[in-house]
Amino acid sequence: MINSKEIRHKTIKLSCDTGAGHLAPSLSTVEILSVLFNKYLKYTKNNPQDDSRDRFILSKGHGAYAYYIILNELGFLPDFELEKFNTDEASIKGCLTQNSNYMIEASTGSLGHGLPIAVGMAQSFKIQNKPNRVICMVGDGEMQEGSNMEALMLAYRFKLDNLMVIVDANNLQAMGRVDDIALDNNRLSKVLSSFIDDGFYDIDGHNEELISECFDKFYNTKNKNFSIMFARTIKGKGVTILEDSQKHHFRCPTLDGYVLELDNE
Repeated sequence: MINSKEIRHKTIKLSCDTGAGHLAPSLSTVEILSVLFNKYLKYTKNNPQDDSRDRFILSKGHGAYAYYIILNELGFLPDFELEKFNTDEASIKGCLTQNSNYMIEASTGSLGHGLPIAVGMAQSFKIQNKPNRVICMVGDGEMQEGSNMEALMLAYRFKLDNLMVIVDANNLQAMGRVDDIALDNNRLSKVLSSFIDDGFYDIDGHNEELISECFDKFYNTKNKNFSIMFARTIKGKGVTILEDSQKHHFRCPTLDGYVLELDNE
């Protein structure tokens, strides 16, 4: 049973133990990933390459630490990979590298790539009349990439009701706040909702009950087209000095004197 509180603690510990910097963009994903892998995503624990599995694409591949912890909890990612993380000996990197043995479906981190991949997977399953679902998580800053808008238009054109796009809307990107660089998230939400006839959800991305309701509808209701979960989150959630901080996109909190207190987490 995946517990989001434990996943958050272990994610923070991974960064603190290894000095890896992309902690803040990982912490905004914890509840969403915990609910998805705990209750909804279809996979076979002893077979990461099971053809009947659903596909999860983390397009914001720099925010992968919580995903690594969950894969480790499920038995897909070996302990030694976490122990060697952020060293030359590790095969997992700061951004995701495709590894079918670990159920990492795609190499991402060069933003704007994951959603087009997910659309292609979903269309392939539709063509083959397969029941597999595809879930893709993107960042709000990442939605400034033109490739994502092209992918959304194709998803709508092909009526990919087997696809859910999750926007991790934490209001920050690598070089600043999204509303100082492009669309603010209220406006982005309106733009994205225009793609959806039904199945658009604008929610608190840390509320597991609301997250579950969205996944319930996606998995158990026949929609006309693809779904979007616009998840309002806090970048760096769980570490006060990281929360909503522009300077901590790629900065380990130990550099600012943070010490992980095991008894208090």
